[in-house]
Amino acid sequence: MLCPLCNPINEDIIYKNDFFRVILVDEIPGYIRVITNKHLKEFSELNDEEAVKLTLAIKKIEKKMIKFLNPDKINIANLGNMVPHLHIHIIPRYKNDPWWPGATFCEKQKEFNYPPLNKKKYKEAIKSCF
Repeated sequence: MLCPLCNPINEDIIYKNDFFRVILVDEIPGYIRVITNKHLKEFSELNDEEAVKLTLAIKKIEKKMIKFLNPDKINIANLGNMVPHLHIHIIPRYKNDPWWPGATFCEKQKEFNYPPLNKKKYKEAIKSCF
């Protein structure tokens, strides 16, 4: 299988190091994905140091996302059913968004106009986590 996360096309990379990269996903304004550079299937394949680094990165991103976007909730998900490469979704949620209260991976229930997002400032804010 040719892994789309090992061979990405047109990713909007905010930050990258030897271990992971942080990208902005256009599907939902403010949506971030943290992707391991090494092809791993499960979180449990990380060594303890990597698991701590990844968890702390997610926590920092979530805090910055809350401050910058003021969402009603943040969803953090590690699914990988469609793409079995370790990646974490960090998704700002609003009580009136198209999926609320369901998951963003479900069918939309309604339309929603997201608050405007200054992508440049947002990306700078997320990058400042590192």
